[in-house]
Amino acid sequence: MNPTPKWLEQLVKLPDIDINLKTFGGHKQRVSQGWCAPQETHFAFEIMMIIDGEQRTIFEGRQFDFVANDVILIPPGTAHENTCLVAEGLEYFCMHFDLDDPEIQQQLLMYCPLLLKKTNPAYQAIVAILQQYIAFLASGYFGMKEKIAIEILLLELMRALLDYVEDEKNQLAHTDNTSLVLAKAIAESIQQNFRTYTQCPTEENKALLSMSYTANSLNISNSTMLTVFKKVYASSPKQYLDQLRFNQAKFYLHQPKLTIAEIAEIIGYQNAAHFTRQFKKWANISPNKYRKFQLEATK
Repeated sequence: MNPTPKWLEQLVKLPDIDINLKTFGGHKQRVSQGWCAPQETHFAFEIMMIIDGEQRTIFEGRQFDFVANDVILIPPGTAHENTCLVAEGLEYFCMHFDLDDPEIQQQLLMYCPLLLKKTNPAYQAIVAILQQYIAFLASGYFGMKEKIAIEILLLELMRALLDYVEDEKNQLAHTDNTSLVLAKAIAESIQQNFRTYTQCPTEENKALLSMSYTANSLNISNSTMLTVFKKVYASSPKQYLDQLRFNQAKFYLHQPKLTIAEIAEIIGYQNAAHFTRQFKKWANISPNKYRKFQLEATK
């Protein structure tokens, strides 16, 4: 390979981009009172918009009621159940998207709540993109140009979600809400500890994955950490760590040179069997099947 000329090194260059981003399962449906989508988990993010009516969602054991124009973002590997309890029925749009960039995944997990805030400046842009997806469904025709347009919409959706994240970060920097600030600090600590461990997955570093380690580093009790974190994120700190592990595992499964045993070790599991059992709980499929599915999808 020829050396890079000095004049070229001094230029500002566009970054190399290699992000695997896909969408699937997008559909719109109107259902009547009594409809129920039984508890399920997905290996991808699920984004939903309530078009009309009211939906009840059981998310990690907690109950939420959503109405028209609400936008819901369900993290991967999270058990949830949707029902329609109102006489007028329910109309909704939903789709799944998956990406192999752990940093973006972590940003979405940390700063995008289950119910996206209508006060966030990016909210209207997200709604507008979802409405364009619905318009494509109404046409019912998906030629090459339409497929490219749908893929462009996915990129626009990711940018809008990252705009949402950026505004949440800015709001947090100026908030005086003690619970919110502490919950974000807990999430950042768990994230940093996990990142440090994956870079050096030794027996000595396994303490970094302990919830007690995180609580002690922030000078709070385990019970305080659990209460505050659940109040903000509607899930436990341990579940948040599991989300990070799941996302990182998916990223590594895109790299065929890594064995399942090596991935298990990197994200903090004792052996491949333990990791495989946990991955099945997250994604409803084994790591090997997930890897095969991803490889076939890229052919």
